[in-house]
Amino acid sequence: MMQERECDVLVVGAGPAGLGAAITSSKLGLRTIVVEQSSEIGYPAKSSGLTWKEVVDDWNLPSRVISQWTSSFYLYSAHSTREVEIDFGRIVGGTLNFHIFLQELAFQAIRHGTKIILAERVSEPLMDGDFVCGVKTASGDEIRSKIVIDCSGPSAVIAKKAGLISPDWNAELGIGFEYEMLNYKVRNPNTIEYYVGEEEIVPVGYGWVLPTGMDRAKVGLDTVHSATESLEIKDMINYLNRFLGENSPIYNRVKDAQPFEVHSGVYSLSGMLDKPYSNGLMVAGDAASQASPLLGEGIRYALQFGKRAAETAVEATNANDVSEDYLKLYQQKCGEYLRETFEVASDLLKVPTDEYWEALLGALTRLKASGNTELVIKYLKTAMIREEAIEIFPAFEGKYL
Repeated sequence: MMQERECDVLVVGAGPAGLGAAITSSKLGLRTIVVEQSSEIGYPAKSSGLTWKEVVDDWNLPSRVISQWTSSFYLYSAHSTREVEIDFGRIVGGTLNFHIFLQELAFQAIRHGTKIILAERVSEPLMDGDFVCGVKTASGDEIRSKIVIDCSGPSAVIAKKAGLISPDWNAELGIGFEYEMLNYKVRNPNTIEYYVGEEEIVPVGYGWVLPTGMDRAKVGLDTVHSATESLEIKDMINYLNRFLGENSPIYNRVKDAQPFEVHSGVYSLSGMLDKPYSNGLMVAGDAASQASPLLGEGIRYALQFGKRAAETAVEATNANDVSEDYLKLYQQKCGEYLRETFEVASDLLKVPTDEYWEALLGALTRLKASGNTELVIKYLKTAMIREEAIEIFPAFEGKYL
């Protein structure tokens, strides 16, 4: 039997963006419902879960969400066999236990009054003229709301069906695929490791090792794929197996390791959605392509943009105006948070793969020698303004930057 429910804010998806939005909107007094198609919060894992210490602090998360804290960064080029390791002298981030991380966020949302509906797929928006006024689920239920926040990931199911996003948007995707492994011979449990090389590692992208203990690590890679072409999981496994193979720089560490989980996920490289709002609707997280275009980091941004969408929802509800003319405030809040950092990162994506990585290795070596590790952290966080990017990559000024 069809059930009808009502709320102030309806959030589609219980990932970082959706839960960040739900925590914020329910904490600020709005009746909030989250609809999640999975039957369990935090499963399946779609992220490596590398994030920064301030994420744990800012969202009041317990330390158990972190599998391993990070205080240093290592980069190796298989193309030139150069390497550099930078110790920041303090904990700067960590590798999340992604399942526990999302569950702890869900606990916060629930404690503030959010209702979470699991194992239910949202199928289409409910419309009142050109206003989104809720959603219909695959089981036929209708949930009416003053505002919908679409956090459904790259599928952007509501934004596309409401006509805010073209069906062929997200033409280019970043794709990550990894094994979480036991019996990996970790070189330094406090170091995140990146491995690059156009031919040796992956055509466009990088490989990584993220320790989660003394003998455990997440080992994976990220590459670029056109959404208009077919890419099967077996293709990603072939890439990853090459990274684990006898010619790999990590072979002696990984040869006796065994995977016990497989994680995969996608994010858009098409640039942030120009207009992430319409009448009664806002879009956040991967649904709006709000991941870092530089290293694919999405968790911190998803939480922040979900929060800003919810703050806008509160203001719009108080003003009794959920039109796009009012909701454009959301885009303004996003812009104030990002400044020009994503534009700078997008410019760096224009650099040919090996030229980029070899320039980065040289830059990191120079910054390490000068003791300017804070600029390295800004690079890793995609927090560079243009002048800082030029300081890191002086040869790119006028050419790419």
